[in-house]
Amino acid sequence: MLMTNLNKIGGLSRDDRRLLFQSVLLLPVIHFALLLLGYYRLRGVMEKLIPLKPIYTPLSETEILQRAREIVRIVAIAAGHGFFQATCLRRSLLVWWFLRRQGIQSRICFGVRMIDRQLEAHAWVEYNTIVVNDAMDVHKYYRPLNDVLPATKLGL
Repeated sequence: MLMTNLNKIGGLSRDDRRLLFQSVLLLPVIHFALLLLGYYRLRGVMEKLIPLKPIYTPLSETEILQRAREIVRIVAIAAGHGFFQATCLRRSLLVWWFLRRQGIQSRICFGVRMIDRQLEAHAWVEYNTIVVNDAMDVHKYYRPLNDVLPATKLGL
């Protein structure tokens, strides 16, 4: 099992290995920062740390979605095999932040559903209304809160 994982890591590009290493380190940081600051304050800190910068080389939507899905794959590897099992919100915050660092505007979406009288919440990232880190039909299973919650100065 360890050799299989090492072979997978060895097959990643240098940039993707760097992103994987950053993901493994940042997922626990995001976890504890959420506990200390809450979502809105943490999001504000992350926005100040990495202001959205314009993309200098024009990318097509296909190229942006391809890069977004590469980031999602790397974050998923870190979340599943790193030191820390990350929830959908923690993974979504990290994907959103990595996209932001590359000048790609995206948004974190929240949804809820009732299963056996239990309220379940979920978070995912969208680029131009296209879901990048979850099933494309996630809206069928979770009612988006972005349409229900009032807008804040930071947005959702």
